[in-house]
Amino acid sequence: MRNIRLLIEYDGTRFFGWQRQNDTRTVQGEVEAAAERTFQVATPVIGAGRTDRGVHALGYVCNFRVDTGLTTDRIHSALQFHLPEDIVVKEVVEAPLDFHSRFDAIARRYVYRFTTEPTAVMRHVFQPSRYRLDVAAMNRAAGVLVGEHDFTSFTPAVNDVSPVCTVAHARVDREGPLVTITVEANRFLHNMVRIIAGTLLEIGRGRFEPERMSAILGKRDRTAAGPTAPPRGLVLVEVRYPDSPGGP
Repeated sequence: MRNIRLLIEYDGTRFFGWQRQNDTRTVQGEVEAAAERTFQVATPVIGAGRTDRGVHALGYVCNFRVDTGLTTDRIHSALQFHLPEDIVVKEVVEAPLDFHSRFDAIARRYVYRFTTEPTAVMRHVFQPSRYRLDVAAMNRAAGVLVGEHDFTSFTPAVNDVSPVCTVAHARVDREGPLVTITVEANRFLHNMVRIIAGTLLEIGRGRFEPERMSAILGKRDRTAAGPTAPPRGLVLVEVRYPDSPGGP
């Protein structure tokens, strides 16, 4: 038995998220179907975490255990042959048997991208904004998120999972009409990045003052934050592990 680790990229436009669901098209479902065709046996795939319907990924990590003598190069080519064009396998490596793509992850990095000019070619991956955005104000507010905080205000979910996350990096950059929000944390709550993006948009367009971000965090109330930004602007860029370049 071997543990195979994949690095994949996918365009989330036509997927109902990562997680397998009945009668809907998901990334996990497509990868498991490709693995079953490759190895001729049902092959459950473990993912680094959920992504919402319409969210994209450049560096998603997943793994599965299988009894096979195929080389990683052969596994790579076979999986890609059986996968649709909106999923690309970027890397296949053999991992230790105890590797778990979700539980072993130490950080995840997302970007959310707005464009202040209309775009036809990139319309599936940039969220249009008709407002002129004050990136300096957005950056000041984003800095408030760095550190360990209760992010209840940035999720609609109410459950027993801890709402405390540690954000290592939060920044807003502009390149021409493109405004990019980058957030890296040890973990994320449901819709957390999209609500952060929606809140920063309100700050960028002048509806909220940057100083309001501290109050939003402190209230621990979803109604205190801005709207949930649409999924198409969100991309999971990287999942990091202790063996990633740079280490923990």
